[in-house]
Amino acid sequence: MFDAVVLAGGGKPDLLTQQEGVNNKAFIPVKEKPLLGHILTGLQEAPSIARLFVVGPEEELRTLQKEGYDFTLVPEQGGMLENVEAALKQVDRSRLCLVATGDIPLLNARVVEGFLALCAPYDHDFYYPILTKESCESRFPETRRTYVRLKEGCFTGGNVALLNPNWFLEALPRLEIFVSYRKKPLKLFRLLPLSFLFKYLVHSLTVADLERQLSSLMQVKARAVPCDFVEIGTDVDKPSDLEAVRGALE
Repeated sequence: MFDAVVLAGGGKPDLLTQQEGVNNKAFIPVKEKPLLGHILTGLQEAPSIARLFVVGPEEELRTLQKEGYDFTLVPEQGGMLENVEAALKQVDRSRLCLVATGDIPLLNARVVEGFLALCAPYDHDFYYPILTKESCESRFPETRRTYVRLKEGCFTGGNVALLNPNWFLEALPRLEIFVSYRKKPLKLFRLLPLSFLFKYLVHSLTVADLERQLSSLMQVKARAVPCDFVEIGTDVDKPSDLEAVRGALE
């Protein structure tokens, strides 16, 4: 059994939230539920999930609780790392925890159980799903994603992770550096060995190379999990994403 955390903290207003008349995209209505409601339903129906923790705006989350959603409310703290930290301090830290963003409404129990099964035997501290370009484009050809070309194929990342809460809390200073560099690629590249960059440029980088580099940089036993669960990579960031998700749910 695993605890699960959903990150539904608000971001800056953008075209999508303005178009839908909400302050937080997690509360955009789709098929008589907010996006977040679909995620919570999927997690609540997954047999392997013991408890749910949701980080976000208190007023909106209390409304969801009154509507019957069973989760522990964690008031949002500001940035993403601060929100994850606040939630992980409340979960059962003796076991791995599933963390998901609040904008993947196609998440369902089948996908949750499938991803967790692929992570077995749970002997690492960080598991991150990578999705094949073929599976994404076959399901949602109209959705644009950023792919990384590896020796095994083209992949994009998912919006969930299975992680050791104790490792995350200990690694926060290192994680803060990476987050601060996320829009500064030159600084990120300086953290990587030349051999890694060369392999990337000539498309000979492998999934195992990624695992080794992440494990080294973050001082963690990390594992990439190739899978075809497109639902965990289908996040809602722009109006076209919302249109695709509405079509899939309705």
